[in-house]
Amino acid sequence: MRVLLALLLIGIAGCGGDDNSPGDVAAPSSPVKAENAVAGASKTKPGSEPNVPGGMEVTNSIGMKFRLIPAGEFMMGSAVPAAELAKRFEEKSEDFEDEFPRHRVQISRPFFLGQHEVTVGQFRRFVTDTGHRTEAERDGKRGFGFDATTGKFELDLKYNWKNAGFKQDDNHPVINVSWNDAVAFCSWLTRRDGVPHRLPTEAEWEYACRGGTTSLYFHGDNPEGLAKIGNVADGTLKARFDKFVTIKAKDGFPFTAPVGNFRPNSFGLFDTHGNVWEWCSDWYGEYSNGRTVKDPTGPASGVRAIRGGGWNGLAWYCRSAARYWSPPGYRTYNRGFRVLRSSIKKAAGGGVKPGERSRSVGPSGASGAATRGAGVQAE
Repeated sequence: MRVLLALLLIGIAGCGGDDNSPGDVAAPSSPVKAENAVAGASKTKPGSEPNVPGGMEVTNSIGMKFRLIPAGEFMMGSAVPAAELAKRFEEKSEDFEDEFPRHRVQISRPFFLGQHEVTVGQFRRFVTDTGHRTEAERDGKRGFGFDATTGKFELDLKYNWKNAGFKQDDNHPVINVSWNDAVAFCSWLTRRDGVPHRLPTEAEWEYACRGGTTSLYFHGDNPEGLAKIGNVADGTLKARFDKFVTIKAKDGFPFTAPVGNFRPNSFGLFDTHGNVWEWCSDWYGEYSNGRTVKDPTGPASGVRAIRGGGWNGLAWYCRSAARYWSPPGYRTYNRGFRVLRSSIKKAAGGGVKPGERSRSVGPSGASGAATRGAGVQAE
């Protein structure tokens, strides 16, 4: 399956610009490394940093909510052997090999992570403020969407973040945005709020998604339970597209769902399983060894990592450990992103600025240690 998906992506990789554009060179690791350099020596217990009150939830100047994710460590990768995963999901063992070796990762400092995926309304604020035109709108290489007349998914100039061919209001996750578009959004927030914003690394994403769990999904190991915690390829989608491979349970949404419709994880994060694949800051690469690593930022080059699975995602793609990739200019109807807000404060007086608010909420009991069928069912 990965071979088929890779061919699909390579065939339309031009749908997003030159992968060696200046904005991509050394971009993913530098913001992370810069923050770690500022952080300096190793930290004590989560919440002990002078500018990061424990259990803080922050709402920024455009109404985005961020949850404090404490420093800690976890086992990154799959706890279930590739052969067993292949048997469970009726796939090939090689489809899971990039999740190994499982290894311990230390997240040395806390960070704030978007409670929700970035919405259409929030992205609209960015576009209105900056005049930004997404790659799908300006490079002539088209975006992906659904033609309700023909019942087919297609690549066309008419599709972009404003039009995917199915309902998307201001509370839905923004889609048809490239990695480059997501980075531009983060840069805008940094300038606007005076606090560093960026995409999370793969390690930060998986740590936050798991919320202290080691199971396939944060609710447990049963794929049918996904319908209660996220929007994935389910019975609702099956009723619309009979040839798609889905779970039997129904989540109620054949396409994207408005953010926050399902149960959050123990960190208070919504939609980490399904709805849209989320861009990460890293280049995608294999895990090199099984040793403990601290704040990994991925390889120096390659294609961009994505996590979480999408609304049409097969259950095995929506697992906490599941990994995939896309060229940085790629965009489609199931790609979006979530923003990380640094706990390092640039602005004088801390990270809560005029127009922002915060409240103590606690980490909800989480531990700090802790293309098939008709159309295109890509991932």
